[in-house]
Amino acid sequence: MSKKRQDTIRQQIKILGRPPRDMVEREIARLKRRKAYKRVMRGILISLVLLIAVITIVMNLWIAVLQVNSSGMKPLLEMDEIVLVIRTEALEKNDVIACYHNGTLQIKRIVAVAGEAVSIDADGVVSVNGEELDEPYVAEPNLGDGDIDYPFLIPAGTVFVLGDNRLQSMDSRRSEFGPVSREKILGKVIYRIWPLSRFEPVA
Repeated sequence: MSKKRQDTIRQQIKILGRPPRDMVEREIARLKRRKAYKRVMRGILISLVLLIAVITIVMNLWIAVLQVNSSGMKPLLEMDEIVLVIRTEALEKNDVIACYHNGTLQIKRIVAVAGEAVSIDADGVVSVNGEELDEPYVAEPNLGDGDIDYPFLIPAGTVFVLGDNRLQSMDSRRSEFGPVSREKILGKVIYRIWPLSRFEPVA
């Protein structure tokens, strides 16, 4: 306490008289509570800052949040829905992934991996290594306007991707898109988080 403050208190005591003991004790208790409250609040603020920092690091390193920017994955994903992507290299056939194409992120489904041969017939039925795929997620099978020759052998280090909306999806059926290299895959789409009415895993 500053000397000026002490002198002020002494002057007040002279004018008003010395306060009762219980009043002094209450004031001391109040000041202690105030100090304890400030200490608790400081601890909470520090904890919140650290938590936000950890969440930010986790989001940047392992998780991404994306907005669907095309109708290529209908009916699974609609335009402007928001999805959660986990950054991982452990990808398998049938996984829905986010990948880069011409500097933008696209959401597609892996239907074949390196070393496999893909064919799509005139009715849009997809076969991998001669076996037809069961694709309940495709509302309307369609060959599309691709320009590659079938059977198409998937090069090393890449995956063959298709959109579930075969009528409108730009995907590996076109040479300008082609099979996607692993380096261009951001990660696996695991959850739709918006709108809340459709909050659920993506599969």
